[in-house]
Amino acid sequence: MRKHLIFVTILSVVFSPLKSQGEIDDQKRVMYRDESTLGVFLHSNGYGVKYRYGFWRNARNQFLLDASLDYVKHKQEVKRLPSYIYTTNVKKYAYGKENLFWEFKGLAGWQKELYRKIDRNGVSLRLYYSGGFSVGFIKPIYYRVFYNIVAIPGYQTVWDVDYMKFDPGIHQQEIGGTGPFAMGLKEIKVVPGLTGKTGLSFEYSQKDAIVHALEAGISLTAYPYEIPIMAGIKNNFLFFNLSVGYRFGKIIDISEAARAKSRKERREEKKAQRTALPYPLLY
Repeated sequence: MRKHLIFVTILSVVFSPLKSQGEIDDQKRVMYRDESTLGVFLHSNGYGVKYRYGFWRNARNQFLLDASLDYVKHKQEVKRLPSYIYTTNVKKYAYGKENLFWEFKGLAGWQKELYRKIDRNGVSLRLYYSGGFSVGFIKPIYYRVFYNIVAIPGYQTVWDVDYMKFDPGIHQQEIGGTGPFAMGLKEIKVVPGLTGKTGLSFEYSQKDAIVHALEAGISLTAYPYEIPIMAGIKNNFLFFNLSVGYRFGKIIDISEAARAKSRKERREEKKAQRTALPYPLLY
């Protein structure tokens, strides 16, 4: 229920800029332009960060190169506190979760501008689609397990602690949460896959040199075998996702005049762009 409410809220934000249009855009526009953007996204089974570079091929079409890093959860995992707490130093955990799973994706594709922004408060509507490769990283989880638990009347309960991978033979009351993240890093497994995605982008920046966009899309990623995220239940080798997110960045002038500018002039222009933004661009 909470996930659906988040999706509805973000989608309402996506479409809200469509209501405010009318101010004529008379600012100077960059004619020969590429786009460089960063984005943060919420997926139906996780979240991620993305980088995109768009090469403008003509007035309405861009060639896209995308790179993303996504954290993927199993739809049935639910985090909880240990059912019996022997110590205050405990962490939430998803009972039955064997591995953490991340995806690094590299894609290439196209973006077509369906509706161009005419006035300053307008919205540019774009359709994008791309495909490429995915590299999955599977890292085992270690749990903090209590054993040799002795409760002596009138004295504090004592126990021994060990760190081990999930085993259905371990009683839930013996688990005190997950162990340090560094455990299992040397055991990471890599699995290759194929991925593709499509969606709509709503670019609404009031400044021509800056990009602000909200996106909604769908994606499908396939691996050669099931990814063992949870124990005892069905795992997937196909991952179908709905996603919404926010992308921000800048326009890059690729005209001959821009390329002929001195290094000092380019530094001064970048400095002026950063001071005009509510936050600094990191690239």
